[in-house]
Amino acid sequence: MQINNLQWKIGGQAGYGIMSAGEIFGKACTRAGLNAFATNDYPSLVRGGSNTFTIRVKETPFSTYLSKTNLLVALNKETIDLYKHELTENSAIIYDENIPLEEKDFPNINLFPIPMEKFAQEFGYADVMRNTVAIGASFGLLKLDFQFLEGVIKDIFAKKPKVIEPNISAAKAGYDFLKEKESHYQLKPKQAQKQLFISGNHALALGSIKAGLKFAPIYPITPINPLINYLALKSKDHNFIVETPEDEISGILQTIGASHTGARSMVATSGAGFSLMTESLALAGITETPLVILYGQRAGPATGMPTKTEQSDLLFVKNAAHGEFPRIIIAPGDVQECFEETLRAFQLAEKYQLPVIVLTDKFLNESIQTIPNLTSNIQIKRESFATPKQDFKRYQFTESGISPRSIPGQENGFFVANSDEHDEYGYSTSDPEIRTKMVDKRFKKLENLKLPEPILHGNPDARTMIISWGSTKGAILEALEKFDNLNFLQLQYLTPFPDITNLIKNKQLIIIENNRTNQLAKLIQQNTLIKPQHLINKYDGFQFTADQIEEELKKCL
Repeated sequence: MQINNLQWKIGGQAGYGIMSAGEIFGKACTRAGLNAFATNDYPSLVRGGSNTFTIRVKETPFSTYLSKTNLLVALNKETIDLYKHELTENSAIIYDENIPLEEKDFPNINLFPIPMEKFAQEFGYADVMRNTVAIGASFGLLKLDFQFLEGVIKDIFAKKPKVIEPNISAAKAGYDFLKEKESHYQLKPKQAQKQLFISGNHALALGSIKAGLKFAPIYPITPINPLINYLALKSKDHNFIVETPEDEISGILQTIGASHTGARSMVATSGAGFSLMTESLALAGITETPLVILYGQRAGPATGMPTKTEQSDLLFVKNAAHGEFPRIIIAPGDVQECFEETLRAFQLAEKYQLPVIVLTDKFLNESIQTIPNLTSNIQIKRESFATPKQDFKRYQFTESGISPRSIPGQENGFFVANSDEHDEYGYSTSDPEIRTKMVDKRFKKLENLKLPEPILHGNPDARTMIISWGSTKGAILEALEKFDNLNFLQLQYLTPFPDITNLIKNKQLIIIENNRTNQLAKLIQQNTLIKPQHLINKYDGFQFTADQIEEELKKCL
C-alpha cells in the first residue's frame, strides 16, 4: 500500500538519544525530497522519564502534526504502554525483541521485533546505539534509500570520526533486517533536493545574526536553550558575543547597555525570566533605547510545566512594566516567520527606539520543519543615528516622535541617559507641560508605525472566520482545507493592535487559542467592540493538532 502521509514516533527513557535519533530521521527524510515536521516531548527531569520525538512526513509542504501515530518505534516497554492508544488500524510498532509483546493484544497492528540490543552491542555502543538501529530499521521498512540516512550520519558525527562507521553499520543492520518486510506505510519521495530541516529556535537565531547581532547576554531557560547553544556555535564565524549573565535582570540590563552604545543586541527568555526583566523593560521604554526580546512561552505560572507549551502570556507581555510607553509585539506562526520577523524586530526597534518582543512558544521554538530556504525582503540598515551638532537634543520633540540618537564618544553627542522623566536634553524634570509633551512624543511613534497587515488565508468571501495567532497557524491551515465556507485571519502583530474592524464585521468569528482565558478574544472585543461567537481553547501543555481543530470546527458550524 502506497501512503505518502506518515506520522512516526520514537520513544524511550531520557539518555537513549531520542532527540538525536529523531533529528537524524527527519533530516534524512528531508534530504530524500520529502517534507517533515517534528515536535518533541520530554519531562522536566535531569534523568528518567519518557522522551518522545514525533515526525510527520508528507510529499507536500506543511507545518503541523496529528494526534495519531502510524509507526511507533519503542526503545522500551513504557513507550508502547504510553502511546499505543495513538495507533490506528494497520499501524506498526518497531521494538526491541527483548520487549515481551503478544500479537493478540495488538489486533490490526503490525509488530516488527528486531534485535536492537544485539546489534548495538555488536558495534560497541550498546547503551546509545539502539536508536541508530531503530532509525535504520524504520528506513528499511519504509523502503527509503539508505544513502540519505548514511549521509546524515556522516554529517552529524563529522567531529567524532571514530563513531561514524559504527553508527552507519548499526543503522545498516537495522535497515537490512526490515527492508524485505511488507508495510502498509511506504513513502515515495520526490527527486532528492537541497532543503533545510530547521527549528524555530534556529530560525530566530539566524534572523538575529542576519540582522547584524553583536551581543546576546542570555540566561538559560526552557525553551530557548537550543537558541543559546546555536548562537554560541556561530558567534566566532559571525563576529558577535554570546554571554551567560548571572541572572535575567543582568541579561536585559546588559542588552540595554550594549544597545545604548549602538551595538545591535538582544536578549531571550521565557515567562519566569521575563517577570524579572519588567522593571528594566520600563527603563528601555523611557530612555527610548532599542531593545529586542525573544520570548518563548511555556505552560503555567511559577515553574508550571517548564517543558510544555502554551499561549498564556499575551496580555502579560502587552501590559508588562510600570507606567505607559510604546512597544511592539510580534507573533510569528512558523519557522520562516521566526526568521523574517526577528529580522524585522531589529529594524523596528532601532528605527522607532523602543522595545520589540518576538512572542513564540515552546512548540514553535522546538519544533523542526522542512523548508526550501530562509528568505526575507527586509532591508537591513542602521537607522535614526544622528550627526550631532552643538546644542544636541537627544529627546528632541519631532513630528514623528523619533528623536536623533547619538552613541557614547560621538562628537557633540553628549546627553543624559536618564531613567527619570526628562526634557529634550535628558535632564530630569517634573514640569507638567514637558511631561505631557514627552509622553505624547513617545506614543507618536505608533501613529507613524507601518506594519504588515494581518494575513487572510482561504476564501476571502467566507461568512465564517477563524482568528488566531502564533503557532496555531499550521494546524489551522490544514484543518481549513476540509471546509469551503471558512477563512483564517492570522494576526502577527498584536501590539499595537491592528485595525481589523472592517475585516471581521458581519462575520461569524471563531477564536482559537492555546490558553484558557481567551486573551486574543478579549483584545478583539476591546479594540473592535465585536464579540466573537465561538471560542476554542486548549491548555493541557500541548499545541492543537490539525485533526483536533477540524473536530472543534465541526461543532461550531
